[in-house]
Amino acid sequence: MATAEFIPRMQQPLIEEKIKSSKLVLIQGPRKVGKRTLVENILKAKNNAYSFFNCSDKKVQKTLAVTENFKKVKDDFIVLYEAQYLANLGAVLEAVLMSEISSTVIIICSYKPQIDEVLLEAIQQADLEVNFFAPSFYETAQHFGLPNEEKLLEERLIYGSYPNVLADLEFAEVSLREIIDEAIFTNLRAGERINKGKKLMRMLQLLAFNVGHAVSYNDISERCGLDNETVERYIDLLEDAFILIRLKPFFNNKRYELKKTNMIYFADNGVRNVLISNFNPTFLRNDMNELWRNYVIAERIKWLCMRGIKNELFFWKTHTKQQMDFIEIKENKIFAYKTDWEKRKKLKFSKSFSDAYPEAKVSALNRSTYWSFLTNKK
Repeated sequence: MATAEFIPRMQQPLIEEKIKSSKLVLIQGPRKVGKRTLVENILKAKNNAYSFFNCSDKKVQKTLAVTENFKKVKDDFIVLYEAQYLANLGAVLEAVLMSEISSTVIIICSYKPQIDEVLLEAIQQADLEVNFFAPSFYETAQHFGLPNEEKLLEERLIYGSYPNVLADLEFAEVSLREIIDEAIFTNLRAGERINKGKKLMRMLQLLAFNVGHAVSYNDISERCGLDNETVERYIDLLEDAFILIRLKPFFNNKRYELKKTNMIYFADNGVRNVLISNFNPTFLRNDMNELWRNYVIAERIKWLCMRGIKNELFFWKTHTKQQMDFIEIKENKIFAYKTDWEKRKKLKFSKSFSDAYPEAKVSALNRSTYWSFLTNKK
């Protein structure tokens, strides 16, 4: 199989256009998905002179702590890699937006930067933010061809789509464990510390075994030996590190609706599977519905993020165990989905949901219907 770094990325023309027309671009996404490689390839292809700073290096952090130093750079471009570690990142962004720095500044973060909300909103409104993930279904289908991607579907469900994994499945487990170790223990938000590593791993394993099921922080905390506040903080951190995806419950004070639980998904199936040490082929697994649900929901959310679409996303469940796996609200219309790995099985939809929300469009997500769902441009 061709390595993932040669898969054309849908964000490339977007980044190229932004660095032509803007003095600032903020690129964010998980580690090891090719953000740095793509930016450097774009700049080298155009023969653009650029200064590169790895902001995870403490010496670099110290140098760049003086915002005035940016004004001394004469290159056309400044690339700030792992910029979330800069204590003065907000000041740097403001200086660029105020045209106090002559170079075009490309910010690359593998953790959502902690900057002033007003400043972040200004960046988003100016359309200067680009979200970047492991190759999506759309990108791999474009590259390998839809028929081939369909044949590779079970491989994606088990190993995920990180570039290093796609490049060499033989060492997939090693690559995925490195991703977890680096993301969790060395690359969280600046100033954050994980002082209960074993319990955090236990928490992640519990979430992995319960993927696609409603969970409460109280239940997780009791089972992994952490208090509720620590569980919530760790989930917040891992969501900001693009490892976890959290869905909140959809409710409108209808009878029996759950209001205080969450569904936690993994942004990549391979990360989920390495946590439970299970790379068995699909015919040996008893968790295919969970794998499938994680894959289609995570892929849809990645697709929306990459396209900058801000639809409201939820799940729906009742105390009587009626459930709709994914709720997407767009243009004030409710689209509800139930997932099932079986291709020919006729799904029964929740009558309670249909009675409560008769205006909602209800659909099945199986191997016959997922293509359009993962590439719907709205």
